[in-house]
Amino acid sequence: MNPELEAPADAGTSPPPGKSWVERAQALFEVLLLAGLVSSMAASIPFVWAEGTRASLLANARVVSGYLLLEAAVILGLLFLILWIHRESLRDFGLPWGQWRREVLVGLLVVPLLFGLNALVGVLFRIYFPKAFLEINPLTELIRTPRDLVLFMATALVAGGIKEELQRAFILRRFQAYLGGAHVGLIVWSAAFGLGHYVQGAQGIIAAGLYGFIFGILYLSRGSLIAPMVAHGAYDVLALLGYWFFARHS
Repeated sequence: MNPELEAPADAGTSPPPGKSWVERAQALFEVLLLAGLVSSMAASIPFVWAEGTRASLLANARVVSGYLLLEAAVILGLLFLILWIHRESLRDFGLPWGQWRREVLVGLLVVPLLFGLNALVGVLFRIYFPKAFLEINPLTELIRTPRDLVLFMATALVAGGIKEELQRAFILRRFQAYLGGAHVGLIVWSAAFGLGHYVQGAQGIIAAGLYGFIFGILYLSRGSLIAPMVAHGAYDVLALLGYWFFARHS
């Protein structure tokens, strides 16, 4: 399975004709393999074995970061294995290094939109769903020392800015070529991405789902991984810095 994929900018069109049910089934299997369930279970094994309960994954910043980095390693390992099997490369998913400055700028310009969206979701939850409103992200409450902050920022860049955007690009391209089109994949994966943030409550699920939708639109419209990676990583790092310097003292 090494399809002649269309450019991501044309990803809204229907899948190219002539794909067999075997190819579609294989693509669906690969999407499910990289969706996070397998990697989450695999990454949790060492921590559950050591502590005896899955709740221990939220014990402290080091445990959370260790789990997220291990989960990212599993996802990336599976991703590169699949690419190797199909003789594909990351270049096929959009890494225009000749235009990296422009893509970095576009990614940075998206960051204020993400903060505005986060504020809007917070206001709506405060007004209409006050019982589900969260003043503080439960994960950031684990940041108690400067070392925790640095560890979380590094984890956010690797597990968020790199792993999640490579994961999103792969899944969107598989939907584009085999599973109903990239628009279908964008909706499905944005919903799944939001649900993957269930630890942060309903507010976090909605916000993350909207972020995922924006990152997906950014990737499909530009055909580049750089812009969504920069936007994702910069937002996460700035949000953590904002919590450390402002929110935790309020």
